[in-house]
Amino acid sequence: MVELIITDAKHAPIAAVDAFSMDMAYGDEENDFELLAPFLPDAGAFIGIDGTEYGGIIEQRSSDGSAQGRTWHGILAGKILSPDSGQDYLTVSGGASTILNQLFARIGLADLFQGAAPKTDITIGSYRFDRYVDCYSGIRAMLASVGAKLHLMWVNGVVQASALPIVSYGDTIDSDLLSFESTRDHRPVNHLIGLGEGELRDRAVTHWYADNNGRVSQTQTLFGLEERCAIYDYSSAKIDDLKEDTEKKLKELQTQGETKVTLRAGSGIEFDIGDKVTSRDQVLGLDVTATVGKKIIKVSSGVLSVDYEIGSTSSSRSSWSGSAETSSGGGGGGATGTIVAGEGITITNGNRISAVVTQAKLDAVRQIAEEANTTASGYSEQIGQAQQTAANAVSIANQSVRTLEGTAPIHVWRSDDKASATIWADTATQSADGLMSAADKTKLDGVSPYANNYTLPAASVDSLGGVRPDGSTITITGDGTISAHATGSGGGLTFPVGYVVRNTTGEDPGTVFGGTWQQLPSLGAYTWERIR
Repeated sequence: MVELIITDAKHAPIAAVDAFSMDMAYGDEENDFELLAPFLPDAGAFIGIDGTEYGGIIEQRSSDGSAQGRTWHGILAGKILSPDSGQDYLTVSGGASTILNQLFARIGLADLFQGAAPKTDITIGSYRFDRYVDCYSGIRAMLASVGAKLHLMWVNGVVQASALPIVSYGDTIDSDLLSFESTRDHRPVNHLIGLGEGELRDRAVTHWYADNNGRVSQTQTLFGLEERCAIYDYSSAKIDDLKEDTEKKLKELQTQGETKVTLRAGSGIEFDIGDKVTSRDQVLGLDVTATVGKKIIKVSSGVLSVDYEIGSTSSSRSSWSGSAETSSGGGGGGATGTIVAGEGITITNGNRISAVVTQAKLDAVRQIAEEANTTASGYSEQIGQAQQTAANAVSIANQSVRTLEGTAPIHVWRSDDKASATIWADTATQSADGLMSAADKTKLDGVSPYANNYTLPAASVDSLGGVRPDGSTITITGDGTISAHATGSGGGLTFPVGYVVRNTTGEDPGTVFGGTWQQLPSLGAYTWERIR
């Protein structure tokens, strides 16, 4: 049984399930999956079969309980490799694992993807990426330039990426395990015209040719019926880059055939994206080597199956272009497209186009223009009226504006054309402003204006006043004399400095009353004097 690991949105594993169905595809296209599990994973959760490259991130959730998302390959394809500021291209060199880690950090995926070096790491002398290529395609092209492929494996929450040598499967595979559909192209494109930057006569142009043996150069050897032309449109390329890429593209077109390969179930063979498979067709005398372009993984009832789409290289197209050229024409062996002439347009055998504009068409255009002018005049009048109405409205609004000011405790505010004023509270409190009550006003009126400036005098024999005891024990004699004695922190008696105490124990009084005591000479009881 195949077990699927599911994480939460923070990518901590929460479940391992075997009752699930999954349809996944990655490689030259798709790079996504659909999953139906016992529960609906969170958006942003990872899913995958541990130790394989079958996994990805949940990005859509459907009401039927299914979930969809991108594979690890799709995540890479969603990032763009851009040149550094001020540079035309991004270039790299060094060990493949080191470069992979640099690229993952560059696109902000270093926490998920990690370059892993096999026993013998592949070295890349120097590689220049296409401008603004997606990361997955760019890495695959970089590794293919040194005969390597990208292999991913999800282990313990990290996608390990390694560069492995491309494996070519030829006679080593039993032909009973593979079925081929082959087509022989006896006349592939042999004249490729590269179109680069610039416009019209100033546009960069380069011509490349292939001979009967598929050798590519800038010398033409095939003419007339034997010549087959095509356009390679690379509108942003400078002439040097255009030459290099046009030559490379023409070499790709010299396969002289195409093949579709099906790997029969139960073969026990597993290909990687980028591996090559060779087929031999005895009838056509054709050996075709095709590249594994897509893997399709399906899981149902605990059983995993893998299908492959092994490349189909076709030369039936006459143009490879990301944008259209502003003008086109024939050359060499003939036209590369179809031109259809409309009314008043004539095309000569040399593909020269001439146009005749009739008076009837001019009259029709004039009538449409006059109707448009009338309609525009009507709209202009309406716009002028609307502008005047708006100006009047602004003037009236300005006349209605009044400045509202309030001083606490009065609060004023405006709501549309209504102005209001309120008192925060009827009677002032500690937490709200308001009016003073009559009772409080009476109390304040009875307070002497000098009340805040009164100072309590010290008490004496002749006048009343405040007293300050020298301790916590206060004694009042019959004649009104007040004396105070401080006590210790525990409430006991405390003797001032200079007092003399006698005891029969010989114990220092300081241990009981505090302070510093010295023993005095005595023939009787122990005598102590407080000195501090």
